[in-house]
Amino acid sequence: MKLILLSTLVIMLLLNCTLACAVDANYNNSFCEWSNYQVSIGYWNDNFAGPKLAEKLFGFGIDDFVTTSLSVQIALENQQNWWLLDIYYNVLTNKSGNYRLDLLSARISFEKDTSAGLVQAGTGITASGDFSGSDFQNRYHAVFGYNRVELPYAGKNYAGLIAFLRYEPVLWENEPLAIHGYAAHSYSAAAGPSNFRAGLELNITLHPYKKNHILHLQTRAGYIDYYRSEKYLKPMFGKGFTWGILLSGGSIGKFNCAVWATGNQYGQKQPHFGISFTYGWNGSRMCDLSDITFP
Repeated sequence: MKLILLSTLVIMLLLNCTLACAVDANYNNSFCEWSNYQVSIGYWNDNFAGPKLAEKLFGFGIDDFVTTSLSVQIALENQQNWWLLDIYYNVLTNKSGNYRLDLLSARISFEKDTSAGLVQAGTGITASGDFSGSDFQNRYHAVFGYNRVELPYAGKNYAGLIAFLRYEPVLWENEPLAIHGYAAHSYSAAAGPSNFRAGLELNITLHPYKKNHILHLQTRAGYIDYYRSEKYLKPMFGKGFTWGILLSGGSIGKFNCAVWATGNQYGQKQPHFGISFTYGWNGSRMCDLSDITFP
């Protein structure tokens, strides 16, 4: 409990500092000299694209396990480095086990693009329990004509610390193409599943209309392994080959929209489909598949 309270305090202090610096442009501190800042909202679901389109292109999700997810990201750039605050909300069901769970997570991390590749490290909190995911899911089902999912919540609400590390070396680059490797480890001390993932990704970046507009394609293939899950979470996560494709575009410093599809994202051989919107006062960070591969 003391560790959880300490981590909460650190996140609140860092968030307070970043917001204060963003508001007060005259604040005289090199740590707070933000040159870019932006806000992103994302949503993904195993049936997001609709049954007919999803079935033809990627296969149809089973509307179970990690079935619905939301994310909010606040990103601030300081001396060409990014501070990221990510909040994740995951609605989980286990129909064969007749129960459900929700995950609510907050993570703060530091992302730096070095000569050896991109490095990101962070920490935060994940809580598991009843966070109104049942209401959220059934209201969504009512709007789109799906059946209600009536499942009781299992266990009690509890929380634990998380630690995160990501590295993406540049293996080959020749504009507009770039091939990266990627490796990431997310460790959960108690409430959420831990995972390790690694693989290769191809990035294509174009500027179709001068330099202030951008079109970015990211494709990824690799391996993911979820481990250290408590008994209610363990049936919902697995391991195996995973892939993803993301297309984003917009006006640099103003807005960006991204759509994506993934396969076996959580190790349960399911497709997921998502969309995100980014509004940046003068931000330039593009949506990345690593941003939505959580927990």
